[in-house]
Amino acid sequence: MRNFLQIFAAGCLLTLFFVATPAQPARLTSLAQLLDEQAIDLAERIYEDYRSRSFSNRSDVEALYLAQQFSASARVFRRMVSDRRREPELKDGAAILASLLTRADSDFARRNRWNDVRRTVDDIQRTLDGRGSGGGLHEGEGEATSGRLHWRGTVDDNVQLVIRSGYVDVRTIGGTEYNDAVYNFTSPLPRRRNTVRVNKLNGRGTVRVLQQPSRENDFTAVIEIKDSSRGARMYEIEVLW
Repeated sequence: MRNFLQIFAAGCLLTLFFVATPAQPARLTSLAQLLDEQAIDLAERIYEDYRSRSFSNRSDVEALYLAQQFSASARVFRRMVSDRRREPELKDGAAILASLLTRADSDFARRNRWNDVRRTVDDIQRTLDGRGSGGGLHEGEGEATSGRLHWRGTVDDNVQLVIRSGYVDVRTIGGTEYNDAVYNFTSPLPRRRNTVRVNKLNGRGTVRVLQQPSRENDFTAVIEIKDSSRGARMYEIEVLW
């Protein structure tokens, strides 16, 4: 009788474990596998493009190495997921993948080639944040932050920052154009309806959100920086979502 009760209790605990275990690991495993396969295919296509050229410049070689680096990183992330590493470690791994995508976004000629892996990394980060299967915060709930852009550059009169995924396009609306802007993302702006907000960290003028990301504008955010005083000034802002 005692053995029966012990087996019954163990069975109940095992049942509770599987009931309490979220479906997220299965989705994360699937996404990690998909990303690994996409990254291998991307690296191969970029190498084939490189090999077909009789002459290549520095940016071609950098694109080749970046694709190989991303592919290796995607493989490591897949192993981390398979080994059930802790969630903070997986989030760090996903953030590193996102930072590599930010470098890829600066390559205008090949940027579209990264669209598939970019969407998958976005899905991975949403899943890790608990929003991939309907969990976590929904739009308009609270002030939780899932991503951040830090931007620094010189503004003379009026500048607009056009933010899409992990890339920022600086448009000079008025005044002298400067090309000294630097920026980095903790994760790309997601391809879904979102609410962004902006904080001015340094600068004398005004900063505001001119356009929120939506399906109608291809999930693009626009930030306006206006400097009405004479002369140019260095600005530093952060955009949160």
